This record gives sequence, structure tokens and C-alpha cells, in this order.
Amino acid sequence: MQDFTFVYRTDNGSFGAIQPNTGIYSPAIEPSGRGLGEMVANKNKPVVLEIGCDSGETTQFLLESNPELTIHCVDPYTDFEDWNGSHVTNRESMYQSVLQRFAPYGERFKQYRQISNDALDNFEDGQFDLIFIDGLHTYEQVSWDCENYYSKVKKGGVFAGHDFDAIPAVKQAVEAFAAKMNKVIMATNHDVWYWIK
Repeated sequence: MQDFTFVYRTDNGSFGAIQPNTGIYSPAIEPSGRGLGEMVANKNKPVVLEIGCDSGETTQFLLESNPELTIHCVDPYTDFEDWNGSHVTNRESMYQSVLQRFAPYGERFKQYRQISNDALDNFEDGQFDLIFIDGLHTYEQVSWDCENYYSKVKKGGVFAGHDFDAIPAVKQAVEAFAAKMNKVIMATNHDVWYWIK
């Protein structure tokens, strides 16, 4: 297995990997939360919650956007059927890879191997400067995550998620919740929706 060090290049804003033995930089798939980095870059010791961490592209990007940032990641890493009927497998292997990838960050990275429904009680109301929802992309689950995690973001914090335009069920759930909260949905790049609480 090839070893890589994942980096955020501040000189050009790209995200990629450096192969340690050669120093060769390769652009990676852009992290889904790329547009959120600037929202936490200048905050003092921001605390972030990411629901649905997958391989950790957004996790890495956010950790690199602010050296004082701490991120809590919720993902069960179990095989599942996705919103479009595809079967997502090999999650145990991905979980082990994520643990290895983020070990150098020590206490700045906290992993909760749970579904978001079960992880809720791990967190206090008003604990987070940013919540990023990118878990199971069904109407029911996105609605549940919005409804149950909204109290966990600080007043003035960022409540956000991914796949607003790409997945109709996500858009419907977010629009319904935004209307309930009387919030205007804003967008950043990579199909990220957000608003300020």
C-alpha cells in the first residue's frame, strides 16, 4: 500500500497528497466541505462536527484550514445501501485507514463509530462552531440530522451540509427545515448548503 501525506496547499488553495519518498504532489478529489474552510480559518479554537466522514477528505481539509481546530467525526463505517440503491462495502477497511490517517492529529481528531441517531448524546447544546451534515442522504435521515443536531451548533455558528442540488431528497429535507427555522439557505462551492444560526 502506498503511503501519502495529505496536505492543503496555501499557495494555490489546492488539496492533495505528497508521496513521502519522492515529494511529488498529486491533486486529490476536492473535499465536499471545501467551501467551509474560510469560515473556520480565522476562528479561535473552532470545534467542528462532521456527520458522515467517509475517507476523511473534508475532515483533513478542515483540520488543515486552522491549526487550532478540533473535529468530531460521526460515521458508523458499516456497509449500507446508499440513497441511489448502490451498495457501499468495505467500510471496516476504510475505518482502519481513517484511524491511521488521522492519528498524527492526536486530540484534534475525535472519531465516533456510531450512526448519528445514536451519537447525539455525546454532544452538548451549543458545542460547535460548525456542523457539516454529509451522512446518509435520504429525506428521513437528513431531516432527522437537521432536527436533532441544530441545537448543537452555537448561536452565530455555521450549520451546513452537502449534496443540496445533487440529491433531491437532501434538498427537500434542508428546504423544509430552513423554512421551519426561518433561515435563508446559502451555497458555497462543491454543492454545499449552509446558513448562520
